[in-house]
Amino acid sequence: MKLKSLIVYILSVLVFTIGCQQLNDQIKTGPDDPVSISVDDVNPDEIFYTGAVFVGDAGDRFGTDAYTLNSVTITDDTLNISVSYSGGCEAHQFTLVVSEEFLESFPVQLQVSIAHNANGDTCEAYPTENYRFDLTPIKTMYQAAYRQEAGTIILRLKDAPDGELVYEFTM
Repeated sequence: MKLKSLIVYILSVLVFTIGCQQLNDQIKTGPDDPVSISVDDVNPDEIFYTGAVFVGDAGDRFGTDAYTLNSVTITDDTLNISVSYSGGCEAHQFTLVVSEEFLESFPVQLQVSIAHNANGDTCEAYPTENYRFDLTPIKTMYQAAYRQEAGTIILRLKDAPDGELVYEFTM
């Protein structure tokens, strides 16, 4: 019985690790289908970039540049944020950094933060951009830890303007 549990645990960790590695390889991409967007028709609220997701202790690895978190919502398995920052001449990256450990409560909680790398951008414009982050690594982590397909997690995002973020998911 112990061997079977060990094998299930090892397979769960392996699947989770592979999924996290694939997400770690994501970087900021351009707007969805940029060829079809006319400059005159651009509504900044409708353009979304894909942000990377990292599970673990990132330290300063993904940047510590300043930004303003304007809004945060969760739709299905996607965290949507609107951010503003100083810059505009270089590509910026935003990474969702996720703790590896749940805070035991009901529902469980998880520390998350947004890391910003401005890549040395010294321009003084103040753009506002929208980013999407895939939350399925968090769901997978929860499912492996609690052996339940459905769940609720309170995401404790530093500086979230709208308060508590509730991530609910089903199979």
